[in-house]
Amino acid sequence: MAPNWLGDTIMFAPLIDYLHHHRDLPDGRRLVLELGVRPAWAPLFTEDPRLAGWLPVDRHGRHGGVLGSWRLAQDMRARNPDAVLLGPPSLRFGLAAFFSGTRQRIGYRSDRRGRLLTRGLTVPPRGSRHHGRELLELGPTLLTALGFEASLPDEKKPVVSLPGCAEIPAHPAVSGPPYWVLAPGATFGSAKSWPLERATELARLVLADGQVRLVLLGDAAASGFTRALAAGLGLTPDPDLDGQAPLVDLTGRTDLRQVVSILKGCRLFVGNDSGLMHLAGALQRPTVGIFGSSNPHWTQPLGERTRVVIPEGFACRPCYLKTCNQPRFCLETVRAEEVLAAGRSLLEGKD
Repeated sequence: MAPNWLGDTIMFAPLIDYLHHHRDLPDGRRLVLELGVRPAWAPLFTEDPRLAGWLPVDRHGRHGGVLGSWRLAQDMRARNPDAVLLGPPSLRFGLAAFFSGTRQRIGYRSDRRGRLLTRGLTVPPRGSRHHGRELLELGPTLLTALGFEASLPDEKKPVVSLPGCAEIPAHPAVSGPPYWVLAPGATFGSAKSWPLERATELARLVLADGQVRLVLLGDAAASGFTRALAAGLGLTPDPDLDGQAPLVDLTGRTDLRQVVSILKGCRLFVGNDSGLMHLAGALQRPTVGIFGSSNPHWTQPLGERTRVVIPEGFACRPCYLKTCNQPRFCLETVRAEEVLAAGRSLLEGKD
């Protein structure tokens, strides 16, 4: 069962790879993997060769409300699994796994659900290791429950891949200069969001020499931010990447497959700690993540070409709050020049 959020779902992907590589068990049996995932994130996995199938988890429909956990349990039971691994840390998913009658129920002992699990892991202190590593530890726990010795590689930062996206082509962007992507949104709250003034400064620097176009990407909730950014630049953004406009605003206009295509075609991604940041990193695009309230030791983007920028000199961070409660917001001190330098160093292949 994949986590609810896009970023967490991508950090869950190394676990899929781990189980796939350990699918041939010493006793001759083979692990067959099916993924329970929100339909919104399913395009990342429906063509994944590591998976035998997927179960749509509809939080706002069949699996929502008071009886949602019971219905999810019945959908699990219909597949007759030998084990369920729970990525979501919630009690609702623990109840669903328990009522499904599945023999092995593995997850973290969070949200008062420890007694519902047959193998429960202790939740580590937040930020003591990467969240992807935490989720990856469910893999050897499953294999141990099946009676086999198992361990993890020594790497603290897991390796991520999304083979289900292999057939999604990069956006050709046949006319105009190459493009960078700026994603200003963060669903969790404003304390994760780089302020408008700083993002506008970065956009102005990027567009100054005419060598790069800038694509604004995010869900509909970010459209107010991107309209204000365009107004601050004195530009009318183009809603179509196929044109030659220096600024393209696609917020609220893309589905996930289109987002993957756009990210595959970009030269550089810059954004807050968000699902899009994790997706860009997993697609092996040069990715700069800007971290305010959150902790890069816990949720830095996976992928081989990533960099994080954090404010310096703030004892209050990481606070994990939705909104800042301090006299000065830490992300206000992250300068556009600093973010631009991080991006350029990635593009130049510098460590």
